[in-house]
Amino acid sequence: MSSQPQSDDATTGDSVPSIFGTSKQDVRRGWIVHCATALGAVCGMLGIISVLDNAPKAALLWLIAAQVLDGLDGPVARAWNVQTSVPRIDGYILDLVIDYVTCAVVPVLFMYKFHMVPSHASLAVGAFLLFSSALWFSRTDMMTDDHWFNGFPSVWNLAIPTMYLVQGTNGTSLNRWINFAVLLILALSQLTNLKFVHPVQVRKFRVMTLAFFVAWLVAMFWVTLLLPGDVSLFARVALILPGFYQLGLMIWRTFFAAQTDGPSAKRVLVGS
Repeated sequence: MSSQPQSDDATTGDSVPSIFGTSKQDVRRGWIVHCATALGAVCGMLGIISVLDNAPKAALLWLIAAQVLDGLDGPVARAWNVQTSVPRIDGYILDLVIDYVTCAVVPVLFMYKFHMVPSHASLAVGAFLLFSSALWFSRTDMMTDDHWFNGFPSVWNLAIPTMYLVQGTNGTSLNRWINFAVLLILALSQLTNLKFVHPVQVRKFRVMTLAFFVAWLVAMFWVTLLLPGDVSLFARVALILPGFYQLGLMIWRTFFAAQTDGPSAKRVLVGS
């Protein structure tokens, strides 16, 4: 998941530091983190191949693997301070490149291939999702000072698999129209100032947010392994509940809460 320009891979292109005096261990650590981030591109490629091979289970597992890599590389990079050990690699740009593939291209292709929206609209919906995501990834105000995302943060790799798993492998016509409406609303929100939580960097409710996020991934992994079996009511609740938690945080932070971190606390409304 993309972060503010400090990057989830914790390297910026500004004022690149010298590696003079850094230890070999620091350099090795830096390359390990950057290579782990770059492995997300391999997961994305394998996810695309799985979609084209009509293998939704494998495609979802590769998306989950990419998300796990994306969730781990940032904290490790910050802990190891890789920006000083491998300055020639801009971790922020690397993270954006990988995220656009794994968070947008692969899940949108998945949505199109497995007929998750009405067939006459699927191509247009997919094109619009990729279009709006490209604009979102280019936002200079992607994040607030207190590390909330401005606009829906293009996590189609969570939204689309959740819809697919909740509805089962044989979605109804009503399911497809519901998917159409939800995807369109999320895409339109990408250029708004609605505030969406970063699961790691936002301090407010961090423990609870991380718990919901991890539970979401675990539920996705569990239900994916059971494919093409039926999805139980408990599994559906486990998949949907984290999304409603995120929705509640978005409404609270956008319309009611002051800035949650930092010295310049202020009310932040849509359009601010």
